[in-house]
Amino acid sequence: MDANNTQLTELLDRTDSAFKQLMQDPNSSECSHAYENAKQELDYFLFNMRDELKKKYRNF
Repeated sequence: MDANNTQLTELLDRTDSAFKQLMQDPNSSECSHAYENAKQELDYFLFNMRDELKKKYRNF
């Protein structure tokens, strides 16, 4: 689970950084694209983590 925590932290940092850059330059398509990509990666990771937990604790 430590690897997941590290990856989650990295994804959160990347998303936060991309959001801050987007707020500095809201009209930038590059910043907007970077933020959307970071959000998508984070969403995908969280979806997979939830799915793994559901499978692991299905019988409890």
